[in-house]
Order: sequence, then C-alpha cells, then structure tokens
Amino acid sequence: MKNILMILVIVAVAMTSCNNDKQVLSSSFDELQKESDSLHQMHTALKNNHAKHSQAYTALAERLKGSPLQDSTWLETLASQEVMLKSHEAEIQKVEQLLEGHKELKANFSGLTTEEMQAQIDAMRTDLEEIRNSQSNLSADHEALNNELVQIEEGFKKQELTAEAKQ
Repeated sequence: MKNILMILVIVAVAMTSCNNDKQVLSSSFDELQKESDSLHQMHTALKNNHAKHSQAYTALAERLKGSPLQDSTWLETLASQEVMLKSHEAEIQKVEQLLEGHKELKANFSGLTTEEMQAQIDAMRTDLEEIRNSQSNLSADHEALNNELVQIEEGFKKQELTAEAKQ
C-alpha cells in the first residue's frame, strides 16, 4: 500500500512539474509570437518599400534607356541595383516563409511535448534573430539604393535641362 501511495505521489509531482513547464514554455512562446507579429508588420512595410523602390528603379531605367548619358556610371549603378533588388526579393521570400512557419506553429504548439516546445522555442528565437538582421540589412540597403536613384534622377534632370537650354 505504501508503495502504491508513493508511486501516486511521484506521478502527481511529475504531472504538476510537467504542467508548470508547459505553462512556462507557453508563456515564452506567447512572447516570441508577439515579437514575430511585430516583425511581420515591419516586414510588410519593408516589402511595400521594396515594391516602391523597384517601380522607381524600373521607371528611371526606362527613362535612361536610349538617351545619351553624361555620366556612364549611372548605368553601372542601375545594373548593381537590379542585382540587389533581385537578392532582396529572395530575402523577402525567405522571411515570409519563416513568419508563415511561426503562424503554423501557433496552431499546434499546445499539443507538443515539453521537449518539442523547447526545441520549437529555440528555433523560433534563431528565426527571429535572422529576421531582425535581414530587416536591418534590407532597410539600410533600401536607403542607400534610394539615395543612388535620387542622385541619378537629379543628374539626368540637369542633363535634360542643359540639352533644352542649348536648343
């Protein structure tokens, strides 16, 4: 009888401990999910900024096409921007996949074992750090790309004004 009572006590303590662990892990996951949601909002803004920059790039490239240019580096700059924009598109897709994975995990998280929960939380922390770094790099790149486009645009306008004045 003592053995059975002792086993029941051990099982009860183990179950309570397991439930507490799951509660702590669920709280950690909820905090990470909030951060993921916040990064998702930032991602949407970056994606919109990327689309605007891509459109500005395309419009300027079309305007320059076939025109005699005073500064040959403009075309080199546009070519490097095209490469960077394609790289950004791939990075944006990668971030979207990570964020989508977080949404999917949310639906199934409570059914995981404590070990699986901890593994998912660890993976999510790594994902979020990667997303933050990616977003920081994309923001800095877009600012630099925008500055380059503005410089080319201003130079091209000056060239057009000078050509009109000569006529």
